[in-house]
Amino acid sequence: MGPVVNTPSNPGTGSSINTTKKEDNEVKQNQEQPTSDSKKYTEEELNAPYVDERKITIKPVQYFSAYRQVNKHVLGNKKQVIGSSIKSSRVLSSNKGEIESYFPELVGLSPSHPDFISRVKGYLNNIQFTVNNIGSVIDCSFRYDHLKDYLRIKEQEDKLLAERNTANRNDTAGLAKAVEAWADRLNELEGTKYQFGRPLNINEYILYRHCLLYRDVAKDISLINADNSIRFYIEDNEREAERKKKLIEERKLAMRNFVALDASDNKREAVYIQILVKNGENLGYALSKTKEEKYDVIMKFVNENPDVFNKMYNDKNVELKSLIEQLVLRGELVRAEHNQMLSTAEGKFIANNVTEAVTYFNNPDNKAELEAYKNKLNKA
Repeated sequence: MGPVVNTPSNPGTGSSINTTKKEDNEVKQNQEQPTSDSKKYTEEELNAPYVDERKITIKPVQYFSAYRQVNKHVLGNKKQVIGSSIKSSRVLSSNKGEIESYFPELVGLSPSHPDFISRVKGYLNNIQFTVNNIGSVIDCSFRYDHLKDYLRIKEQEDKLLAERNTANRNDTAGLAKAVEAWADRLNELEGTKYQFGRPLNINEYILYRHCLLYRDVAKDISLINADNSIRFYIEDNEREAERKKKLIEERKLAMRNFVALDASDNKREAVYIQILVKNGENLGYALSKTKEEKYDVIMKFVNENPDVFNKMYNDKNVELKSLIEQLVLRGELVRAEHNQMLSTAEGKFIANNVTEAVTYFNNPDNKAELEAYKNKLNKA
């Protein structure tokens, strides 16, 4: 740790958001809002400097030939290179505030020098990072001017990760899109941190940012075998340990909620339907399964997606959402072919999507209509 921290026990890891003055001002305004964790510290602690110590390892995907496997003691460790990237260069060079904060040290010119921008682009266009056989470590530690700045950034990063974790891990294509979106948004978040401090090692920190945007580097180890172009992956032991700890807690809660579903047949069926919707399954067939088969589907989902299951269980509108899906299945409501818009069988517009339909049916003015639909389903 740097010459800094007179703060409580390490609250975790960090990150940040993007480039225009308006966006920067919004970030600064957000920094003034207290976080849930900030209540744990005194005002003096919140205003003290803080170092978020963090290292990641870039590891190669091991596709060794039989010849290399047999002769590896002679050939030595295989080395691979992460080169430049058009996307990375374009994105990283577009953040004016950030490049003016970090790159004078890297390129040896001040931001006012006429060659500064071209030198920055030259630096980014010529990145060459050698990754050895056992992986190469990158130091992306960051010194924040204030602990409260770190806590705010960490809170935003946790939200991004939580959104990423809602992706269905059984859908490889969907997971890949979710991870790519997460990496782009995380990079945007990282792009505001210059306002609140400075990396301990700027050169390696820029490498970390480059790897976030580099297509050949998998940001989720489960995607390694899904794309032949992937040559490397990020191993982040600290975050992985934190993720596993949260997953264990989510699973404990999910098991309690799973047992609690026995108290209500209606809620259990509603959660089951939401799982079917989440997995993109055929409702007509899946609803005809036996109670035991439905339990198996729910249990499998609990094990694989405990956090998503807990959200479904705690959703006060879960039964209404599932009712809407059943109405669509029975033809009482019609979902448009190429979007989520809902209307009655007679063509009356209800809502643009299920979320809006929930608002519509929760409106007391539409209570009679909702009851009529419930009666139709009960008689079916």
